[in-house]
Amino acid sequence: MLERPPDVTDDDVLALVRRHWEPRADAVEHLPVGWGAHHWRVDVAGEPILFLTLDPDLPRHTRATLEAAYAAAAALDLPFVWPSVPSADDAFTVPLGARTASVTGWLQGRRPEASVPELPGMLADLHAAPAPATARAWGTEIPSDLSILLRDLLQRDWVGPLGPAARGLLLEHLAAVGGWAREHGRLVQLADPATYVVTHGEPHVRNQWLARGRTWLVDWESLLLAPRERDLATLVHEGRDVDHDPQMVRLFDLEWRLSEVWSFAQWLQGPHTGDTDDHTALGGLAEELTRPHFGER
Repeated sequence: MLERPPDVTDDDVLALVRRHWEPRADAVEHLPVGWGAHHWRVDVAGEPILFLTLDPDLPRHTRATLEAAYAAAAALDLPFVWPSVPSADDAFTVPLGARTASVTGWLQGRRPEASVPELPGMLADLHAAPAPATARAWGTEIPSDLSILLRDLLQRDWVGPLGPAARGLLLEHLAAVGGWAREHGRLVQLADPATYVVTHGEPHVRNQWLARGRTWLVDWESLLLAPRERDLATLVHEGRDVDHDPQMVRLFDLEWRLSEVWSFAQWLQGPHTGDTDDHTALGGLAEELTRPHFGER
């Protein structure tokens, strides 16, 4: 998130880090990066040592699911995994109010300008890895009655600064969303748990990091056992020639798209101020309602 959370201060974050991860920490700095969570740099004597993430409590990422995913990632014996750091209590997550904190070591580097050429090989190695004990199996996050929920949402007041624009977008594309939801429901039935492998979930360029002479995959909060197309959809979207099941790629494109539409619609129907994050949410809603499907041009 680009804006600071209204209910957490830098002092709160520093005290949490000192208590659970690094008692020598003497400064933190909020970083306006990423999306969906808040982030801080943690310093000791002027040097960054930790990267802290603070996730809201959402159905998609609860403390329990985050703990399971981070523990699973840390158990992977793969050279491109940048894992979370356990706390003094050997947990990977710690509550802070209604939010969940986790940290990784600070990794000085940069994001690539485009997805790296070696990504298909990295994903093949990930998908061949033994399943860690804490890895959870994928299950759809899309409500079976999504179309009804969206129609009900549209009957409410959309009084925030960006609410009318968001409502207009949703009304314009509501029929298409209903069709996607029906197609998604059919494709979910084709997923075979016997074929599930370890997946990152979001291996796109924003979660690739160049440092120490190699490419790392970061942000493992979405790790699940799932069809490999959960990751391969990214490669198909990038135009890469990879062996895949087109129906499973379509499933995970629709899973992402419908999840984003539902999340942004709820956000912008509710109270908001029109800040940078709200405008980003409106742009995300417009993008998901109008972009081509993966594999289409």
